[in-house]
Amino acid sequence: MNINPTSGRPLYEQLMFGIKQDILLGILQPGDKLPSVREMAQQQLVNPNTVAKAYKALEGQGVIDTVLGRGTFVAENSNDLGPDRQQMNQFKRQLNDLLTEGMYIGLSRQEIIDLMSEWYGGTHEARR
Repeated sequence: MNINPTSGRPLYEQLMFGIKQDILLGILQPGDKLPSVREMAQQQLVNPNTVAKAYKALEGQGVIDTVLGRGTFVAENSNDLGPDRQQMNQFKRQLNDLLTEGMYIGLSRQEIIDLMSEWYGGTHEARR
């Protein structure tokens, strides 16, 4: 997981994305324990409040579970959750932004479709 402070994307969102990506790639499995807020902050060189915000949002999405006195774990059903309406609307906005940017830089419709097919045909396909 790589957090880039100069990317323009909020650090907590980068952390959330990194955890979700690690789950999709099988690096993190349901039931795996995540580092504590303090440990993750030290590993990623971010403020503990940033990690706490990411963990809270992921818990709200059902991606992780926090057990008082035990720690934070990948949820047992983290791969089975479908998107809620808010997540779907956010995804559509982000996808629209990416597609607009792709067309602006000169990508054709077919090139965009090919990129999507390439993504689904890669390591992500094994998790579907």
